Amino acid sequence: MIRWLKVLRAEFLRDFTLALRYPVELFAGMFILYLLFMGLFLGAKVLAGSNAIAGNLDALVIGYTMWYFAIIAINRMSVDIESEARQGTLEQVYLHAPSYLGLLWIRAATHIVLGGGAVLLLSLLIQATTRHFLQLTWGIIPPLFFVMVLTIAGLCGFGLILGGFSLVFKRIGQLAAIVQFSLFFLAYTDLSLIPEPWRGIVSHLPMGRGVDILKSLIAEQGVSSAIASSIAWLAADSLIYVAVGSMLFLSMERIARKGGLLSHY
Repeated sequence: MIRWLKVLRAEFLRDFTLALRYPVELFAGMFILYLLFMGLFLGAKVLAGSNAIAGNLDALVIGYTMWYFAIIAINRMSVDIESEARQGTLEQVYLHAPSYLGLLWIRAATHIVLGGGAVLLLSLLIQATTRHFLQLTWGIIPPLFFVMVLTIAGLCGFGLILGGFSLVFKRIGQLAAIVQFSLFFLAYTDLSLIPEPWRGIVSHLPMGRGVDILKSLIAEQGVSSAIASSIAWLAADSLIYVAVGSMLFLSMERIARKGGLLSHY
């Protein structure tokens, strides 16, 4: 346990130091994401009109914010493995870390916590630009936070599937990019408009149900019985993604070890 706490401290300091040493990359990334949102917002405003888009601003802000978290989760669980393989440090980490899978979960947690500050700043900037602020009460914050944690956990579990592929096949950057943009469309999918049985399928995909619950929580400013049932389903989905992603990653890890794929790119 003490060893894992040391790993947690080391990873937190590592991420914090990298953010301080390369501030241009951090702020340039946020600026690009801000421009992307403004392009989405202005395009929707032109097509739908100011009055139509005003009622959907909550959905736009929530969906875009969760998509940013999705990018962090997917990158930490898959793309970073490819980067370490290119740098030649992957085998060194495997030799010293207590468990690489555990290390990935710690890295995801630290990066999401530190990235949460960037997400908050980006969200406030977007709300200030659109002059529309999310109406949040103190009572709604705990369930919102709980749903976000469940959604991000499911995304990390899904990212582990891609991480396992990156251990064996090394270069999966294009696949990860396709997944990230697919999640972008999921973030703005209105489940109520999808006919059955497709609605049930889409709701079990990463982030689909989570974003829908967040929108409902803010709209209703409380946890109804329908929302509570959806949260239970979200918890089950996230648990399945975490379990399946972890098992598949460990299986691909064994294949990489037997094939000697950790020592070279």
